[in-house]
Amino acid sequence: MSGRDSLEGWGTLRLGYVARSRVPSDLANSLQVMKMCAAFAAQVQVVDLIIPFRWDDWRVARTAGASLWARYAVTRRFHIARVLYPHWRDRFEVRGFSLAATARAAVRGYDLVYSRDVWTAYWLARMGRPVAFEVHNLAEEQRYPVWLAMLHQKSLRGVFCISGALAEAYADAGAPRELLHILPDGVDLERFDLPLSKDEARRRLGLPLNPPILCHSGHLYPGRGGEETIEALAGLSSAVLVMVGGRAEDTARLQALAARLGVAERVIFIGQVPNGAVPAYLWAADVLVMPYTSRTPTVRYMSPLKMFEYMAAGRPIVTTDFPVVREVLRDGETAVLVEPDSAQALREGIQRILGNPALSQRVAAGARSAVQGYSW
Repeated sequence: MSGRDSLEGWGTLRLGYVARSRVPSDLANSLQVMKMCAAFAAQVQVVDLIIPFRWDDWRVARTAGASLWARYAVTRRFHIARVLYPHWRDRFEVRGFSLAATARAAVRGYDLVYSRDVWTAYWLARMGRPVAFEVHNLAEEQRYPVWLAMLHQKSLRGVFCISGALAEAYADAGAPRELLHILPDGVDLERFDLPLSKDEARRRLGLPLNPPILCHSGHLYPGRGGEETIEALAGLSSAVLVMVGGRAEDTARLQALAARLGVAERVIFIGQVPNGAVPAYLWAADVLVMPYTSRTPTVRYMSPLKMFEYMAAGRPIVTTDFPVVREVLRDGETAVLVEPDSAQALREGIQRILGNPALSQRVAAGARSAVQGYSW
């Protein structure tokens, strides 16, 4: 069942959203949580985001002021409640936040608590409070018993899985199918409604105007395909690679690889940018690359935020072929899908796009059309 269908009719509820995310943060889960809360705020009367109080996060957020919302490209605001909790070690610290979040939600008496924290969801469900639970991966072994126990609570409204593969995995593990809903990640479509031309985007960003530009956005952790992308570039004599995002240590690792392969002058590392600045880099590209590998920890169940941003940008996508990617993209229709873990396959996929304008236009237009069903 579509998660978006199951969310219809929630009307003017008072909603608490529980997550362990750090806000502000450059992590994807932080962005996803902020986007979800903004989307809920457009539909319900009250949204409180309940997250752990961390002194550094609070201080940065307070200093940032209005720029905190601009960082996430969020225009509809909501309340952020940072809860204090006992900072014990290991599993006790995990339980400490869950207890604090449960207490906050119980006192506030929300009409619904939408939680990414299993212990909070379980305790509230045991109290008879309406709860929905969102999952991004299989439950860790030590939390699996409480997850199963939560499924039998009458006040549990549903389990929202970010991909069909994840929903199937939970069904195979014993979760009742009637409780499972598929709710992939999404994109702010309005941010892509007035695209810049490639030349205009390149001039605005100070990027070279003439060579083909490949763009990769997002983190550059090992296993995310950064190495394969730079190795693929080595076989593309005229192309330039623009890498948007990535922490300093990951950028340094890939800069060293680019230097060893003799392509350092053709790799432009942009570093971290606010989410609102990402579309311009995507519009500047001839090809958008999404080279996940078999070493990507979440590759079986993921729903990448950047996939939907790529689709909305209206530029051709070359991505590695995994079942969870094929839940959204189709080879030759909305993207070019290539063999994972192979720089040669990635390079050949890029060459297919650069050498075939008709294919490039077809997959870009197909992706732009398909993404209309994935707004937040």
